[in-house]
Amino acid sequence: MPRFRPHFVSLIAFLTAAVVFAGWLGNHLFAQQPVQTNQTYEVLAKGVVGSPPLQVQFTSAPLRLDLRNLIMGRGQTESIPVPTSILMELRQGGVTTTINQQQQERRQGDLWVVEQGSALTMQNPGEVAVIRAIYIFEGNR
Repeated sequence: MPRFRPHFVSLIAFLTAAVVFAGWLGNHLFAQQPVQTNQTYEVLAKGVVGSPPLQVQFTSAPLRLDLRNLIMGRGQTESIPVPTSILMELRQGGVTTTINQQQQERRQGDLWVVEQGSALTMQNPGEVAVIRAIYIFEGNR
């Protein structure tokens, strides 16, 4: 039968205790604490709100992206401002967009572009729709 040296056994006991403590600490700190968000949504137009923009400024080109989530309940929006070109992706739900009087049904996963200055409204027949909007600002800002 192999003999263990006392310091080797102490090391194993210490490592076992450290792993157990780390697991308990992780459970205690992360699993039991409620998730807190301090996001304030902005009303973009009647019927649709937007999360605060996450701004990404490119250093290699005069380009900035503002990423935000647009959330709308059942119903129709008023005209949504389009200050620049916007790449949109329907993340949840189903909507009908009207862009410059052209109606198009959108399903989850659909991508489309709305050009700067376009007239944009959306209609949601369901409960909640979530749209990822990537605003594309060209030039130095």
